Amino acid sequence: MDYFVVGDVQGCHAELLDLLAAARFDRTRERLAFVGDLVNRGPSSRAVLELAVAEDALCVLGNHEDGLLAGHRSETMDRVRAELGPDLPRWEAWLRALPLFRYLDGAILVHAGVAPGRRPEQCTRRELLTLREVDGRPWFASWRGPETVIFGHWARRGLVDEPLAQGLDTGCVYGGRLTGLRWPSRERVSVPARRTWFDPTTGRPTW
Repeated sequence: MDYFVVGDVQGCHAELLDLLAAARFDRTRERLAFVGDLVNRGPSSRAVLELAVAEDALCVLGNHEDGLLAGHRSETMDRVRAELGPDLPRWEAWLRALPLFRYLDGAILVHAGVAPGRRPEQCTRRELLTLREVDGRPWFASWRGPETVIFGHWARRGLVDEPLAQGLDTGCVYGGRLTGLRWPSRERVSVPARRTWFDPTTGRPTW
C-alpha cells in the first residue's frame, strides 16, 4: 500500500479535509500518515486527532504533542486542553504511545530531522523533535540515506524537495498552505489555508 503523508496540520482541520479532497485520498489504496504537530495553534485540534484515529493513520510525535504531554502552558495549548476536556487523559495516553520516527518503504518519517552522522535510533528525543540546523547548515545537507527522510517542523523554510529529504511544513496555521506527499511516487498536493490562524509575530491566535 502507498502512503499519503501530511505536513504539520496544527489544528487546521478544515484545511486537512480540503487537502484530502484535493488529493482524492483513497483509503482503499493508500495509508494516511502525519509528520507530527497535529495539534496546537489552530482551532480544531480534537477534530484532527479524531480523524487520524478514524483513518488508522501512521503518526509520529511532534514537538507540540510533546509539549502537551510535558504540561507546557500557552494560550493555545490551554485551549487544546479545554477542547479535549474530560477526554484529555485518554488522548494523552494515545499521544504518549506514538513513536518518534517510523520506517516506511524506503523512507523515514520523523517530525524534525536526523542528526548528522547518525541513524534515527542514535538520535536524542530533542533532536528528532526540534532539529533544524547544525553549524548553520540544514541537518539534511549531511544526510546520506539510503532512505529519504520525510519531515515537518520548519515552516519558515517551507517545502524541501531533495532526493533524500522531503520537508512538508508549509505553514498552514500561519496562513500558508497544507501540503501532502504521496510516497513512493513523490507526488505533492497542497491547499491554501482558509485564513491565518496564528500570528507568529505576536505569538497569539487570531481565532
